[in-house]
Amino acid sequence: MTTYTPLRTLLILLFLSGLIMGQTVSKVGTSAANFLKIPVDAIGTSRGLAVVTGFNDPSTMYYNPSTLALIGESSAHFSYVDWYEGISLNHTAIALPVGSMGVFGVNMLSMSSGKMEITTERDQDGTGDFFEVGALQIGLAFARSLTDHFMIGGNAKILRETIMNSHAQGFALDVGGRYVTPWPGFVLGFAIRNFGTKMQMTGDDLLTTNDPDPLNSGNNDVINAYYATDRFDIPLRMVIGTNWQMLNTRFLNVSLEADGVFPSDNHAWMNVGIDAGLANNMLSLRAGASQLLLDETEPQLSLGGGLSYRIMGGVVMQLNYAIQSHEYFNYNEHFSISLRY
Repeated sequence: MTTYTPLRTLLILLFLSGLIMGQTVSKVGTSAANFLKIPVDAIGTSRGLAVVTGFNDPSTMYYNPSTLALIGESSAHFSYVDWYEGISLNHTAIALPVGSMGVFGVNMLSMSSGKMEITTERDQDGTGDFFEVGALQIGLAFARSLTDHFMIGGNAKILRETIMNSHAQGFALDVGGRYVTPWPGFVLGFAIRNFGTKMQMTGDDLLTTNDPDPLNSGNNDVINAYYATDRFDIPLRMVIGTNWQMLNTRFLNVSLEADGVFPSDNHAWMNVGIDAGLANNMLSLRAGASQLLLDETEPQLSLGGGLSYRIMGGVVMQLNYAIQSHEYFNYNEHFSISLRY
């Protein structure tokens, strides 16, 4: 029988800390589909993205698909993110428990830059024509509790990025697990996100003409061809974290979480967050910090809260808000609404 001791916990934490501090090459700017790095909801954002152990909302499947099994009622989630310079994101997630089989989830994320005017060397003030940059993720998730202490899950998703008349497509898979430890109040979580194909930009904007034999004046010198673009990996990342329920009463519930994040295109970092629920979680207050241990922390701090109340019959509405501060940009806001029935 395995014995769990504080010494073993300390050794694990020291090992993870060594991994976090031991990287030498960041690989920043080497991945496609970077919209997958943007936090999509107010709950996760306000906790500084320290959320791999999950929370009771359908948006939890975005961060760790196994935590979808925490949801015991049919639920729907809608989020709007006001990002930088007119960029906006919309996220939708639906959770459908199916008895002892498990919980199915559907999720969709869309990003839009808004319309931008085309400029050229001759028309530096604009040509009068406009283009748009967009991104889309559509996913199907499933999670199940294998025991009272352990749950697993996965999320298969299709990815697409567009700019004007060109696009890139890919497929990715998220997998994760959640474990309730023998230590009272401690939960462990892990997730591997965005394990999938490379993405390559193709489309009509890459169309050109070519003369395959410029020394031959009798051949066809206008042959359609396409510029070849490179293929880039999507931003794979592994997250390992623990949540400590510091206080759990009917009137006050306080939990603290710390996650270690190991990305494929940056140095490793840590996220920390705290969540306080008041009056049986009718009111929630949250705070967090992301990307700790990096030379530059971006974003810096996150704050937010939520209100949960019954609106009619058995339907419960939850409203959440989060705000993030940044060093080089203005703050950005996240709005979420969830329904449980």
